[in-house]
Amino acid sequence: MSYKRFYSISSFICLLLIALILNGAAVRRTVQRTTNDTLPIGSPNYEAMFSDGKLRIAIFWGYDHPRDTIIGSLPIFTTLNGKKLFYKGLPVTIEVGMITQIDKNPKNIFKMALEDPTVDIVIYSGHARYGGGMAFSSLNDIFKCGNGDFIEDRHKKPYKIIKATSEDLDSTIFPNNYKIVFLNCCDSDGHFRESWKRRFFECGSPIELLTVEYPVFNFYDHKRVLNLLQNMLTFADWKTIKSHYDSEIYKRRNRLIVDSAYKSSGKRVKK
Repeated sequence: MSYKRFYSISSFICLLLIALILNGAAVRRTVQRTTNDTLPIGSPNYEAMFSDGKLRIAIFWGYDHPRDTIIGSLPIFTTLNGKKLFYKGLPVTIEVGMITQIDKNPKNIFKMALEDPTVDIVIYSGHARYGGGMAFSSLNDIFKCGNGDFIEDRHKKPYKIIKATSEDLDSTIFPNNYKIVFLNCCDSDGHFRESWKRRFFECGSPIELLTVEYPVFNFYDHKRVLNLLQNMLTFADWKTIKSHYDSEIYKRRNRLIVDSAYKSSGKRVKK
């Protein structure tokens, strides 16, 4: 048998094995959603967030996010930055940081914000990349945090079957301080809740996870983000925050899912 023929047969066998493996694996092409839309109970832990006299908010707009959406929200966030609110008679200074794809290493900044015990709220608003993770400076600059499923990447034809791994999430060391993480991207509840809750539990972190069901409409993401922050600045409970988020309908209806994972972490919330 010639070397060329042997090489061709070997290549064919390898491709066949890969195809069999992928066909044998369950490729997730649809996202599982909850059947009952239950209202959350309780409120954000405002005392924990305001205990140091500051409310630090980090907002991340994902790759290829509509430019008009970002520009439209900039004046409001700029106005909020440095303002004070009063909670139970105590002054709290608001600090807002907004990061986009043009910033240097936005994915690294995202990870740093998640790990920083002084950052109270971390918001990502953008694409979920079919469950692969959050994209930042480019289409492939992804914060990998998937649930471990095989997913169909539909960015280019023919579609690729890839595994939604979580190495970036797994290397993130969440602090033992109360924090709210809001993943405002398409079907983030079905794509990411399982992996993020697992990591919170591994770190023993008292974190509230906010996710979304159904695809979001990116041209109006900033309105939902602003509404959520407005509700929190008036010390609203989770039921009010969810009702306000769900009532904003732009071509698509979305549902906010509030997961109080910190209540089952067994850790005391630091103040």
